[in-house]
Amino acid sequence: MNSTNCSIVISSFDGYSDAWRPFFELFWRYWPDCPYRIYLIANNLEYPDERVRTIKIPNDQGWGGNFIQAIKEIKTDYIIYLQEDYFLKSKVNSGYIERILKFTADERAVCMRLFPCPGPDLSYKGNSEIGEISKDAPYRISLQAAIWESRPFLELIRPEWSGWDMEIRGTIESSKQNQLFLGVKREAPLALDYFCTAILKGKWLPGAIELCEQEGVEIDLSRRPVLSAFDKIKGEILGHIAKPYLFLRKIWQGR
Repeated sequence: MNSTNCSIVISSFDGYSDAWRPFFELFWRYWPDCPYRIYLIANNLEYPDERVRTIKIPNDQGWGGNFIQAIKEIKTDYIIYLQEDYFLKSKVNSGYIERILKFTADERAVCMRLFPCPGPDLSYKGNSEIGEISKDAPYRISLQAAIWESRPFLELIRPEWSGWDMEIRGTIESSKQNQLFLGVKREAPLALDYFCTAILKGKWLPGAIELCEQEGVEIDLSRRPVLSAFDKIKGEILGHIAKPYLFLRKIWQGR
């Protein structure tokens, strides 16, 4: 597939602009030969790099509204979805990404998850590196790094949805459709190796700060606090409590 038919879209907004500098420093360090056009979603601010096109949405409409408006300005059939706090940790093999992109198009998959969080739950045509994400898989829609066919992705999004809604309610909606979702297996080489994720509940994760210190990348700690150990444990507990919500989706589908 021609690389001009795919773009990288970094979902963000001005409130997370303090993550842009470490994101792009690590991006270009580990993917200097990236062959795709790069778009950053923002509101009024712009990242000062000629390699990055900032799509400005002055009236912040939330994750869903912003993304719908932004993706309409991007003319490629495929996008690679990223977020501004996905800090790359190791070199990206552009040839490997291109092979996965071609496989995605050849198989007419609407999604190819590049970061196995979670990984696929079914085998696919005996492929040792790529599996299928079943209709019943929790988080069938994940906003981790993925290749998406632009039009079906756009059709799944609702303007009022947050990113969390997209993963939960989008998973329910996607299970009603006969579309192919694929993903790179956990045991396969990582297509994109990144810190997942640098900001949680509006706070820096300590591991992200450690990564930036190790890489010699400056990070602005004046804009947001660092997540405490107590906050992290609390979040994990609440996450486990929320899991039963996923098991109700079959009931909702029948209503």
